Amino acid sequence: MVDSRPTLTMESYWIPTKAAGERLFWMSLEFSLNRPLKQGQPSIVERALSSGCADETLLSLPAVVPPKIRKDARRLLQPWPDGRYTDAYRRSGGILNVFTPPWGEPQDEVWAKMVAGWESDTFADTQTRQEALRALENRWNTTPHPFFAGLTPAQVIVGGGPQETELADEFLKHLTPLYDGRPFESEGEALIKTLTLLRGWQSQPRKDGRMVLEIIVAERNELLARRARVLHELAGSR
Repeated sequence: MVDSRPTLTMESYWIPTKAAGERLFWMSLEFSLNRPLKQGQPSIVERALSSGCADETLLSLPAVVPPKIRKDARRLLQPWPDGRYTDAYRRSGGILNVFTPPWGEPQDEVWAKMVAGWESDTFADTQTRQEALRALENRWNTTPHPFFAGLTPAQVIVGGGPQETELADEFLKHLTPLYDGRPFESEGEALIKTLTLLRGWQSQPRKDGRMVLEIIVAERNELLARRARVLHELAGSR
C-alpha cells in the first residue's frame, strides 16, 4: 500500500546566505502544508481550518517528521488575525522573496504613509475611528507591496502551492550549477547576482504566455479563494 500522506523534502541547492537558507526551509514547509493529500482532496491547511485544530491535523504527517518541524508547521497553521497580516513580515514570501532581506514594520514606508493619512483625518467618534483603521488594515493586506516583490501581504501569508513548488525547484536547479563553488567578494555580491538572475527568470514568458510572477499570483489567489470557501462553509455549519 502506498503511503499518500504529505511529505517534506529538501533538495541540495546552492544558497547565497544562511538567512536565505532558513527562508528556503520555511518556503518548503509552506508548500508542503498547501499541497493536497490526493487529487481533489483538501490540503493540511484546509483540514486545519475545517477542524479548527492544528494538532489533530498534523497527525496526518508521517511519524518520522521531527518534533521541531511539527512545531514550525503548527505556527504556520495558527488562525489569521482579524486586522493587519503582520505575520507576512515573517513568512518566506515564496521563491520571489527567498533572497530578499527580512523587512519589518520599521522599514515599511507603505504602511507608514497609510497610517499618516489615517491619523490626519478627523472622525466623529472612537467607533468611526476604529472602523477606519480596520478598513486601512484590510487595504494594506490586499495592496501589492514592494517588500514582497509585488505580492500582497495576504498572498504572502497564504503561502505557495504545487505550481510554485515546481517553479521554485526549477529556478534553484538553474541557480545551483551557475554559482556553486564560484567565489564572491561578499555575501552582498552573491545576493545581488542571485536576485538579478531571479528577476530576469520570473519575467520570462512560459509556454502559456504567462510570466512566472503571473502564475504565482494566480495560484496564491486561488489558495486565498479556497481558504475563504472553507471558512464560509465552516461558518454556515455552525
